[in-house]
Amino acid sequence: MAMNRARIAIVLFGLVLPYLSRLPGGREWLGQVTYGGWGAFLFMAGCSAVVWGGLLLWSLAYRRAASLWVPVLVGFGYLAWAYGSINLRSDAQAGLGLLMIPIYSVVPVVGGGLIGLFLDRRFR
Repeated sequence: MAMNRARIAIVLFGLVLPYLSRLPGGREWLGQVTYGGWGAFLFMAGCSAVVWGGLLLWSLAYRRAASLWVPVLVGFGYLAWAYGSINLRSDAQAGLGLLMIPIYSVVPVVGGGLIGLFLDRRFR
């Protein structure tokens, strides 16, 4: 039951993470990703689905929910840093970063997933 709750939390946090990572930049930075309404929300959810979908796949290999902490912190940490640092108004091509960030975040998710798998097997 704890693993199912962890999976639900991963999906919910993954959906709001792009918006939470923009909050420290102020209202203007948050407005850059919320300007498009529901279409923009679905686009951002689809982009971040690469990360939280990968984390859900890793959760299928684990027996303990505590083993998910490493891949979640590494994967979502990179995603939050990347979404929080890109200024979409700086250049016309800056929006392409929204497509590339989830692709680049596959490496931290896989690395964190392997470490989590090792810890899950080691401390069973």
